[in-house]
Amino acid sequence: MSKAEFLQGLRNELEGRVPYSVIQENLNYYDSYISKETAGGTPEEAVIEALGGPRIIARTIVDAAFDTEDRPDGYETYGSGTVYDADSGSSGASGQENGQGPYGQDPFREEMHRNVHYVNLSGWKGRLIAGLVVFVILFLLMTVFFGVVGLAGLILSYTWPILLILLIIWIFAGRR
Repeated sequence: MSKAEFLQGLRNELEGRVPYSVIQENLNYYDSYISKETAGGTPEEAVIEALGGPRIIARTIVDAAFDTEDRPDGYETYGSGTVYDADSGSSGASGQENGQGPYGQDPFREEMHRNVHYVNLSGWKGRLIAGLVVFVILFLLMTVFFGVVGLAGLILSYTWPILLILLIIWIFAGRR
């Protein structure tokens, strides 16, 4: 397996499972690691074989990336990247034949990933902000609800005596 194939395989395994920045960081790391080892005289194939496989490394990266308090529990994928399909053994279309770069970069997808921002609600700051937002929304909803109910109560407090008098008139007027 060549370095380009290894890096493309690693990208395919990581896309959709970890944030874009984690993918780029690891691709840069393994690219420089393989280059450094081959510059030291070790054959490229031997370096890549010693690393394991892109699938094993990706699994370790995913586990390490989400083995913290920052894990977005309840979500199997992150973003809109390619997800590995265990049934077919593939991870979607990739490679240079699809108009992508040497490591599978699609310029439009790269631009999209740069503009994606997410709010991490698993830390204490995120939880505090989320709690405050929920509190404000509930406060506003309750204010509107009880305002309408309060207004109805106010109207009824002045109209029920009139309604009672009209009922009495109706009852006695009907007996004639």
